Formats: sequence, C-alpha cells, structure tokens
Amino acid sequence: MKKNFSANLLFLLLLNLLVKPFYVFGIEVGVQNAVGPEEYGLYYAMFNFTFLFNVLLDMGINNFQKIKVAENSESGMGNMAALIPLKIWLTILYFIVTIGAGLALGFEGRYWYFIGWLMVNHVLLIFLLLLRANLSGLHLFLRDSIVSVIDRTVLVLGIGYVLWFGSEQFKIETFVLFQTGSYVIGILFALGFTPSEKRFPKLNFSRTAALGMMRKTWPFALLILLMTAYSKLDGVMLERLAADGLVEAGIYAQAYRIIDAGNSFAFLYAGMLLPIFARMIDKNKPSELSVMINQAARFLIMPAGIAAIVVLNHSEWMMAALYDYEVAGSSASFSWLMGSFLFVCVGYVFGTFMTANHQLRRLNWIAFIAVLINLVLNYLFIPEMGAEGAAIASFVSLAFMAMSQIASVFSKVKGLEWRWLIPTLSAWGFLVTVSFGLDQIQVNSGLSFIIMCGLGVLSFTFLGLKKKDLKTLIPEEDALA
Repeated sequence: MKKNFSANLLFLLLLNLLVKPFYVFGIEVGVQNAVGPEEYGLYYAMFNFTFLFNVLLDMGINNFQKIKVAENSESGMGNMAALIPLKIWLTILYFIVTIGAGLALGFEGRYWYFIGWLMVNHVLLIFLLLLRANLSGLHLFLRDSIVSVIDRTVLVLGIGYVLWFGSEQFKIETFVLFQTGSYVIGILFALGFTPSEKRFPKLNFSRTAALGMMRKTWPFALLILLMTAYSKLDGVMLERLAADGLVEAGIYAQAYRIIDAGNSFAFLYAGMLLPIFARMIDKNKPSELSVMINQAARFLIMPAGIAAIVVLNHSEWMMAALYDYEVAGSSASFSWLMGSFLFVCVGYVFGTFMTANHQLRRLNWIAFIAVLINLVLNYLFIPEMGAEGAAIASFVSLAFMAMSQIASVFSKVKGLEWRWLIPTLSAWGFLVTVSFGLDQIQVNSGLSFIIMCGLGVLSFTFLGLKKKDLKTLIPEEDALA
C-alpha cells in the first residue's frame, strides 16, 4: 500500500497544533512571567551554554541514521549495535568538556545547578531523537508524530498544574526537573513504538566499530557543530557582552519564543523531508524530487514570509499581549528575528535537500561562513544594542546562508523548477500592500492584526495550496513499514 505523505504531514501538524501552542504560550510564557526576565535569563543562558557542546552527543549520528535507514532499513537499523555504545562514550566526553568549559568561564553557585541538570536533559533528548530518527527513517511517520509531542504534553500537564494550582512561588529549577521527567517518558514511548525485532539490538562496544562509525558521520557532525554554534552563541554572548547580560538574555528569549514555536513545526516537516529526499535521490526520481521541493517551498517558505509581514507592524502589540516585562526591547528584537525565521525555513527545504544529496562539504562551508558573520556582528552589536543587536546579527547571517543554499541546489541539480516562487511573491506582495493601507488609515493594532492574520491564511490557502497536494504519495518501494 502506498503511503500518503500529505496525510502523514497533516496528522503531524494537527497533533502538534493541539499541544505546542499550549506549551509555548501557556507554559513557557507562564514560567517566564512567574520568575521574571533575570531568572529566566539565567536558565536561557545556561541552556544555550550546555547546548553548545551538543555536537559531542550527536556527532551527526541522528541525520546520518535517518538517511541510512531510509535508504536501506535492514542495514540502517543494524547500525544501532555500534551507535548506542558510541553514544554512551560520547556522553562521557560531553560531560567532561562541558564541565571543563564551565570552570574555565568561571561559572559559580546556582549556575552549576542548571549546568548539571541541563546536561542530563540534553543527553536524554539526544537519545530520544535517535529513536525518532529510526521511526522517521522507517517512514513510521504516524508513530514519530505521536512521540514528537509526548514530552511537551507531559510538561503542559505537569507544569500547568504547578503554575496555576501550586501553593508555593514557582521556581525556575522546577521547570528544569519536569523537563527531565518528560524526556524519560518520551524515550519509553519511542521504544514502545519501535518494531519489536528492531528494539533492542545486540550492542558492539568495540573501539573499531565506534571509530568506523565516527568516520562515516563526521561530515554530519561538523554541520551540527556549526549550526549549534550559530543558533546558541547568541544567548551566551548576550550574557557575557551586554551591560546587563542576564536581563538582555531574558529579553532575547521573550522575542525568540514565537520563532521557536514556528521553528518546531518547520523542523518536524524537515525531519519528514530528509528520509524522503534521501530515498528519492537513491532511487533516481528527479521528477518526484522537483514536485516535493516545490511543495515544501510553498508549505514552509510562503507561510514564513506571510508571518514575517504580519509581525512587522504588530510586534510591540504582540509582545505586550504576552509579557509583563521589557516589552519594547522584546518587540525590537522580535521584528528582526521574524525575518530570520523566513531564512531558517529556506534552509529547512534546501539545506535538507543538500544533506540528503550528500552535499555536506559545500553545506559545511556555507554554515562556517555564516557562523563567522554571526560572531563578528554579535561582537560588534551586542555591547551597544543588546538583544536587538543579536537579532540583527542573526538576520544578516541567516540571509547569507539561505541564499547560498538556494544557489547551491539549483546549480548542482538539473531539472528543478521555480514554480513555487510566483505564488509566494504574489502572496507576499498582496499582504505588504494591505499592511501599508491599514497603516495609512491608522486601524487599531488589534483589529489590524486580526485582518492581516485572516488575509494571510486566505493567501496561503488560495496561492500556496493545490488540490494535488492532498495526493502527494510516498512511492510504493518507500513504504518501509
């Protein structure tokens, strides 16, 4: 039986729409409002610090495994015998390096509580993602979709109860501990959903097997390292370089939260695209690849641009609706970050294709230059502009990375079409015109926001969706399970 990709995608999005907004706007916003920007800024800075060394846990293994399982399920799942022991050794290395870096940077007192627990959480999450990579590589998208929301569901129920019914003042430490429990439960679900014959492989702890696997995954590891440095250095540099580092990190976290919510949906879609791209490339199906890239661009890039246009004149109104503190600072950063999100979605389409197509050398060079741009601009902008400076640095460097990925894909792969660009630019042009008109007649911000959101949805529906999208199929030989 052929698998309907669009049906799987629709289920994934609906399931996440039921959970993720409650988590982002109910739990994360509730936690930050309860503890204040400085306390949340401490958590956010240490989360980013411990995440910087996440490449030592991943080493590119998850993307490598997703591609290999998609190309050949039996040999791909056979990799787990060497991958799990390798992950254990990498966990030990991660703890040593992260603790050493924390000591070198002079972190003291409460910082170490967060460093310790957040390291544990990153380890649990990386094992959860490995199990999800197997489910995705096997094209068990429905099961992967359920696992993708388990941890957030636990946090919504647990933290929600403590926030609204707890008798004591909420502490940020409670949030960290609940995260630990949610990842453990997610791992148990992922194991349960893995086919029984593939669930517990016989482990190979030999050094030869570990080194052999690392030789295969190092290009993926380098990409993970560069993207981690790119995405998480902002919070650490704000804490270190800004005049009031913890507060500025908290302001940036407020502005980034909506971006993070959108990013979680885009990331899930990209996670489905990677094994499908890999399978189509392996089977040499250029026409189907072109159809899938065209659909992905319309589903990700078009709505990301629509969201950026909607936010442009409503950032302060949105921040004031969500937060009790530092609204003006957050809104300035939010506008730039929303533009950055558009470029992130470009990467989720074309960067994902480059990964599946084994264009990792070129992709790594692009990411390396983007990281350098980001570091230099952060160093120049943060001391004077704080969180807004970090947001501008993100916008510029991500723009470079997105345009470079598009150019690389279209120069390397013949037969791809630009059909997605015409309806996308049409939708954006229409909304920019409407936004300008509403601004000229000075419509109330709340009403203007509702009008723009409604027209944005209509624009995407009529220009971004096509009837044949509902019939996008994963070819029969791709239905691995």
